[in-house]
Parts: sequence; C-alpha cells; structure tokens
Amino acid sequence: MVVGSADRAEAHPQLSTGLTVGAAGKGDRSQLWSSTKLSLGVRGAWLFGRDGDAGFALGPYVEALTTAGFSDFQTGAGATVLVPVHAYLPLLVSAGGYIGHSSPWGWEPGVAGEVFWGSNSYNYHSFYALSAGLFAGARYALGASHEVTLLAGLRIDLELVALPILLVWGALKGGSAKP
Repeated sequence: MVVGSADRAEAHPQLSTGLTVGAAGKGDRSQLWSSTKLSLGVRGAWLFGRDGDAGFALGPYVEALTTAGFSDFQTGAGATVLVPVHAYLPLLVSAGGYIGHSSPWGWEPGVAGEVFWGSNSYNYHSFYALSAGLFAGARYALGASHEVTLLAGLRIDLELVALPILLVWGALKGGSAKP
C-alpha cells in the first residue's frame, strides 16, 4: 500500500505599494480629451488568496493622486482582482470610488477603473510583493463637473524608489558601524 501526503497549501496576503507617474487626458462627457496633464500618485493593494505566482487573488486597494499637475487632489479605494495571465506578468483589474477636489467644482465623488499589467511577484518569504508595470485607467466624476479623466502611465514599487535613497543616506552617514 502506498501512502501519500499532499503538501499543505497556504495562501498568504501580499501587500504592494507603488508610485504612479503618467499622463491624464482631461475632459467631460461631450469631449473626452480636451487637455493633457501630468498625473502623479501613490497606490497600495492588499491581495488575498494567492499561494504562488500562478494563483488568482482578490483584495482592496487605496490610492491618492493628482490628475492635473498638482491643481487637484483625488483619493479613493476599491477592489482589485489579480488574474495570472502569465506567472510573472499578471493582469490586475481594479474598480472603486473616489472623492476629488478641483477648482471651481470643489469636492465631488466619482467612480474609477484601472487595468495594470506588469510584474507583481508572489513573495514566498514575506508579506510584501514587489510590483512594477504599465497601467491604463478611467475616472468619472459624479458631481456637477461630469469630468472624465483617462489615465496611462507607469507604476514602480515604492521599495524600488526608496532603495537608491537609502543607499545614498547610508553612504553619507559612513556606512554600517558593525563589522
């Protein structure tokens, strides 16, 4: 008789954070793209249910960004689904809501959607997963402005942004005191 045992499968939550840099096409319902602006932001996602690079995942995201070169502010949250179209380059699809402030409209709510494609590796040793890639998104203001924003750009992990800064900081401080 052969007795076999299956390996225990465990899915650990994975956190990723990123700096977003891109272009924002601003417009309204009658003219979707009337001007182009710089878009900058930060975004974090906490994905659950994934047990390896080839697994699906679902979880919340939060973000803060400007879509008009620092003359507006938007913050939002929603849900993200990771679809493993490739083990090392999955597709992440997000949908949610936001609240934004811009002149002359003031504060107004909106809905947002995004598709991200790039590296979002599963970290087998920690809860933090590096992420970097391309994104495209759309936002629609539900207030009086009826503003439409189309976004495209690059997202790079905040850890990758911080590492060169930490390296320079360590060099300026004289490196490690321990042998």
